Amino acid sequence: MFKQIILLITLFILNAYAFEMNMETLYLTAGDKNSVVSTMFDAYGMNYKTIQLPTNELVLENNKVALYNSIVIEDATKEILASIKPQIEEYQMKYKVRVAYLNCEPDESFGFSDTIKTTDSNDKYELTNEGLTFANKYKMNGNGVSFNSTSCVYNYSTDKCDTYYHYRVPMNNNDVNQLVIPILKYKDLDYYAGFIIKNNTNDIESIHFYLSYIESLIAYFTSHLWISWVNYGIIDGFRRLYFGIQIDDFFINNPFNFTKGTEYRSSIQDLKNIAQWQKEITEKRMPYGSSFKIELAFNGMYVLIISQHKEHISQSYTDPHNHYTYVFPMSEEGTHKWPDNIDSNWDDSVLRNGDKLYDYIAKNPEVQDNFYWLTHTFSHHNLNSASFHDADVEIGLNIKLADEPYLGMYNRPCFSQNSIVCPEISGMHNGHTLEAFKKNRIYYGVGDNSRPDVSPDNYYFPLITNQTTSNFDGFYIIPRQPTEMYWDCSLPDQILTLYKERGGDQDIDWTNFVRRDIENSVKNFLKLRHDPYMFHEGNLRNEDVPEIDINGVRGKFGLMQEWVEKMVAEIKKYLDWPLITKKMDDLAQTYILRVQQRECEPKYTMVIEDKTLTIKEIKVSSTKGSCKVPLFAIRNTQFDKSTVSSIEQIGNEPPTAWIDATNNKVKSVKFVNKLQWNNDDYTGDKNDLDYLMTNDAISSSSLLNHFKYILLFVISILFMNRI
Repeated sequence: MFKQIILLITLFILNAYAFEMNMETLYLTAGDKNSVVSTMFDAYGMNYKTIQLPTNELVLENNKVALYNSIVIEDATKEILASIKPQIEEYQMKYKVRVAYLNCEPDESFGFSDTIKTTDSNDKYELTNEGLTFANKYKMNGNGVSFNSTSCVYNYSTDKCDTYYHYRVPMNNNDVNQLVIPILKYKDLDYYAGFIIKNNTNDIESIHFYLSYIESLIAYFTSHLWISWVNYGIIDGFRRLYFGIQIDDFFINNPFNFTKGTEYRSSIQDLKNIAQWQKEITEKRMPYGSSFKIELAFNGMYVLIISQHKEHISQSYTDPHNHYTYVFPMSEEGTHKWPDNIDSNWDDSVLRNGDKLYDYIAKNPEVQDNFYWLTHTFSHHNLNSASFHDADVEIGLNIKLADEPYLGMYNRPCFSQNSIVCPEISGMHNGHTLEAFKKNRIYYGVGDNSRPDVSPDNYYFPLITNQTTSNFDGFYIIPRQPTEMYWDCSLPDQILTLYKERGGDQDIDWTNFVRRDIENSVKNFLKLRHDPYMFHEGNLRNEDVPEIDINGVRGKFGLMQEWVEKMVAEIKKYLDWPLITKKMDDLAQTYILRVQQRECEPKYTMVIEDKTLTIKEIKVSSTKGSCKVPLFAIRNTQFDKSTVSSIEQIGNEPPTAWIDATNNKVKSVKFVNKLQWNNDDYTGDKNDLDYLMTNDAISSSSLLNHFKYILLFVISILFMNRI
């Protein structure tokens, strides 16, 4: 009996005057498949529940637990809003939950009238002064940027445009009980497209954007604003910009447009210039905290060819030239390019004397560490129809050259032992090839986002092969983005020549050609896509090119460098987040982590004190199995490092805690200072965060928690003495 009393007192003392709230977003939408809202939830890796509107019933609470910490409503009409707002606003008042209204019909209850519904694609948006301050809070920019509106998504099945509308909203709210903060306005029009509204009578807060949430820069940019705001800056997810530049065909001297005599192979000076340029762009032009290196995917056979040393080792063979989507039968042997016995006892001195580029790199850690490295097969052999033997030789010989006593980089940190860039992204449907990869400890490859067969349905996850797709289970294919820097080109004129020969705009110049590619690709960074970008050997050429100016910087920039310079400048127009390069092995692990998180179904629950709304703890667990999960805090705080597995903080970014979530033990994540749930003040002052991290800052809330445990201990002793 006394033990039961002790238990009851324990529960009362520890949990009285507090409520629980799940960290999950309720997404209510009348949008269609072209909406990008769920994409942005996936970008952060957040928990969310989607309910299609209209709906007859919303369940917002269960057993005194608030089920959602944020609510997002998309494309709702006034009739739909009228049916759900009373329940939602009651929930907001009770739990101080914020709501984001995305392109919902303007509602008179928010003070909006005389609005215009339009599909005008000529409309342009700009952040207001308040909007710029709002964006800067989350380390975002937007100053001087004019965003295009988007009203069309091309429908391939109808060969027509699916049209989407948006609203022009005047600033005519005269309700003295509402604070209306305009954050997005129309350029050259006296209308607005974004507001924050705070109701002073009931403490209800909401954010409103009146634009179509379809594929567009403005949709992705504003998504970071409302996601951060509606969650009070505490997000069950992760944000990071990974910036991967992969160079295929290294060591090969590809000719331009198959024209003999136009071959180009990187020079030693090209590499020296790129190494120095990488340091300069990282330190001077990328956001603070950035870390950038290009990654070279090499073909060792061309060292033998340049050196004229034992290069005639292949034999005649027949390639059936199967379509790249063809699933090669395991019952067929495949090509037999390589003989069973190959003389690969190479003389390193001959290679060094015959190939000065190889000599510059071999056993030179300083040079090797300027870049990341991985295999691209030995001879650039297409692997779609390769035999196990051929694929094994292609990998084995390249590894041999990478290892001692030759290049001597295979066992160094700069090399990705478990990854490959396949020539022409071949072999992904060939079980023989994938078996050979497995034998050589290669588990990850890149795809090509222009090919659906090697692209995942959701780009935040890898494509994983199976018996149906490849006659092989479990090879990871990481999304990769092609660029307009063509594989056989080393100069701008060559690219324009090929582009126009293939039916492109005959009047386009080089500046606008690159500009178009940059504008198309920058959206991937706003989506938090982690795909690396594809370039080739000739794109490195810079030693003998003329000097040009790029955004005030003058120098000899090759094709890859010009693309990177312009992309960095474009990203910084919108985001001031560090750009991080991960070598292929490490990048693959980030995708595998997303798979693990999806499978374990993490759950986050905040415990919040009733009166003060102080966050006592965030309980983290998994539904199935275990996985490492993130928790991101754009707040003036720091995680208590004793309650998490690790804390990741790069540059001026807010901290991300990583927690080992399991289904058999709930982890209690705490902050080092008092943190109020509904106060999302954030200055981003790193000195304050460093102080919190290096000092045992004990808040009044922490002291209260200590007192509770002491009181519990005393009561327990008293009762135990009576037993």
